[in-house]
Amino acid sequence: MKLRAVAACLYIGLVYFVSAHLEGFHPLFFPTLGAFAYLFVTRSASAREQGVIAFGALIGSVTGSILSQLHPSTLFFVVNALFTFWMIRRWKWNAPPIMAVSFVPFFMRPSELWTLPLFTAMAIGGLVLTLAAASAVERWKPVRSMLSAVPFVGRKAEAE
Repeated sequence: MKLRAVAACLYIGLVYFVSAHLEGFHPLFFPTLGAFAYLFVTRSASAREQGVIAFGALIGSVTGSILSQLHPSTLFFVVNALFTFWMIRRWKWNAPPIMAVSFVPFFMRPSELWTLPLFTAMAIGGLVLTLAAASAVERWKPVRSMLSAVPFVGRKAEAE
């Protein structure tokens, strides 16, 4: 799990760097990405469960984008919050960061409707792939024995 946490933090740092330094990639980073990373690292969620949560985030982002484009008001913000809350409960997604992702369009105000949902899908998809790669590395026996000596990442650090 520790290697996955390091991989998630490095990925979030990379996403932040890209969004801060490359023109047009500003919507790629959103603070809720850290909440998704923590959720995925600390829960023993299957790939299917992570995919369902990522899909829920995409739906929340689409819903928030549509409602904020229709009318960026407090009323539509509340409608978005109620709808997203209902979706999370209805499909038992049990992932509060989905609610936060649906709010992002009300604060970023993208010029195009598709921008935030696309960047949300890219950022969370990249996170899921990064964590899958880190899990594969953790299971690989030669790497696992090498990592056991590294503080924070290795198994010895967990015993302390």
